[in-house]
Amino acid sequence: MRQRAGGVLGFATATVGYLAVTTGESLLAPLLPLLREELGLDLRGAGLALGLVSAAIAVGNLAGGALLARRGVRQGTVAGLAVAAAGGLVAAASRGPASFLTGQALLGLGSGVFFAAGLRAVGVLGGSRRGLAMGMFGVAFSGGLALAALLAALAGVWGWRMSFVAVAVLALSSALAAALVPLPGPPAPSAAGRPSGPAEVMRRLVASPLLVGGVATASQYGTVGFLPSFAVTAWGLSPATAALLLAGARLLSVPAKLVSGNAADQAGSYRIARRLGLLLGALGACWTLLPVPVAPLAAVVFAAFVSGLGPVANVLAFERYGGSGMLLGAFRSAQIGLAAAAGAGIGALSAAFGLRPVLAVSALLPLVLVPLGRRWRVTP
Repeated sequence: MRQRAGGVLGFATATVGYLAVTTGESLLAPLLPLLREELGLDLRGAGLALGLVSAAIAVGNLAGGALLARRGVRQGTVAGLAVAAAGGLVAAASRGPASFLTGQALLGLGSGVFFAAGLRAVGVLGGSRRGLAMGMFGVAFSGGLALAALLAALAGVWGWRMSFVAVAVLALSSALAAALVPLPGPPAPSAAGRPSGPAEVMRRLVASPLLVGGVATASQYGTVGFLPSFAVTAWGLSPATAALLLAGARLLSVPAKLVSGNAADQAGSYRIARRLGLLLGALGACWTLLPVPVAPLAAVVFAAFVSGLGPVANVLAFERYGGSGMLLGAFRSAQIGLAAAAGAGIGALSAAFGLRPVLAVSALLPLVLVPLGRRWRVTP
């Protein structure tokens, strides 16, 4: 009974920690209007800050993977949360763009460092219900996005600095919990051994987990990222209505993650990835080609279940890369790179060919997952 209680505490600590670092990395965007006035952060500076956070997350993913491999889950989670807490305090105390950008870099770095250790903790503690556990881990990410929006709204009452202080308090509290509760030990060496260098990391990384995770992030930050713009230009919706449409999809993504994760436990991750690929491909064709009112409804379900790919990808990553902290970190870093490339690519192609034809193609990207149900199944 004590061991079971310890597992629950460890799982709760990992998921709340993920919520904390996600809140920290996501707080910048909704606060930009206030930050422009007080810090003199113009559009170029805002773009630099957003890019800096993404780059810091990617670097942190690699550092966190190395830390997990060498020191274990506890050190990885505590270090990531402590860095994020420091970032929140630096941002709150900043008096100009330079110190503020330093805080943003620390928030992104802390989030990146935390990920590999948090993913391993949830994967181990999830046991036979690993898919559902990964679904709940994904819900923590959604919760972080929602909490960031709430803290940004409260900034109009208590000031934007207190929003960053709140992030720091949450991250520091989670770090203290992670230092005390039972957590899994370091990953056991995989049969293939530790990667000998960057070339071997890349060779072993290119596998089905990265395919599923890459489709998830490319669709989320590429295709779905342009959904509000598409809703305004193609369906004639107002910007406010388009934003509400995306908000509805974000809310629906919470049960979508739980359903997908639980289904992966019941039917297997590869089979669920295949089914989601088929579903998303059909929905993608509907919302990019069909008229209102069918198209917006299909778009909401599409955006929600794109998020449902996340827990499936994380289960596959844990099962294939779980013995290598470096590979777990590189997995997330590669996902971020693919997401950035997808967003930039869709933007550039849309400027040349128009938004509708480009999204009509990108919305079919999940169909590449169809072979995973049979021919691509491998032993992790």
